[in-house]
Formats: sequence, C-alpha cells, structure tokens
Amino acid sequence: MKQEPNPDLEALKMEIAEFHKVLIDAHLKKDVDFFVQDLSEDYVSVTGGEIREPTVEEIRSRFSSYLNNTAFTEYKDLQEPIIGISKDGSIAWSIVQVKVAGKRKMEEGVEVELDFICAWITLFERRDDRWLRLGEVSSFKEAD
Repeated sequence: MKQEPNPDLEALKMEIAEFHKVLIDAHLKKDVDFFVQDLSEDYVSVTGGEIREPTVEEIRSRFSSYLNNTAFTEYKDLQEPIIGISKDGSIAWSIVQVKVAGKRKMEEGVEVELDFICAWITLFERRDDRWLRLGEVSSFKEAD
C-alpha cells in the first residue's frame, strides 16, 4: 500500500464526498451492486449494539430486500458530510446524517411508513489508487 509522498488531500476528500453522493443516488435508483463494491475482505459493520462481519452475499441480500421493497419519498443529507483524511492519504472517513422517508412493503405484504434519521461513519483505506470500505458504524432514530 505505497502512498504518494505528497498526496493531494483535498482531491482525496472530494473522492469520498463523491462516494457519498453516489451512495444516496444508489438508494434512490435501487442499485444493489453499489453496496457490495469496494468492500475490504475484512469489512465490519456495527449497528444495534452488535459487531458483525457480513459477507458480500449477506450485504447483497439485505440491500436487495430493503431497496426492492421500499419506495423512498425522501433520502437526503441533513447536514454536509464531515470528511477526514490522514496526512498520508491512506485512511479516510465520512460522518453523515440523512433523513429517510417513504413506504416499505413487509414480508406479510403490509406497507409500513418509513420516517427516520440515520447517522453513520464509514472508514476507508486507499489501496491501489482506490478506496476500499473497511467498516461502518450506524445509528437510527425516528424522525421528529
């Protein structure tokens, strides 16, 4: 994982900012493949008081079920993402907060209203001139 001697930190931050924009768009376009690309082999997810190491197949299945059964009326940033990057440009993170609303069809065929706020941190590592996601920590709350 050799890094440039003087990385352009602002350009690297812009790459992370662009990733977040594409992530929001992937929700709206129901692009399941987006959520399984660029994951590290040892990806970790922390949510609901649990630490998990989901496989690509588990992530694909979860997002496929979620996105294919959800009609979003809102999916937007509540604040500008906070993006940080290490001085050598090898590690980056984004801290985001989004508002989500819409309807989701449950297994029983019943539609439920969605109206929540989600905040998360994603940790990235630069490998071979691309960012890999090492892990995410997320929290959810009902919208006010």
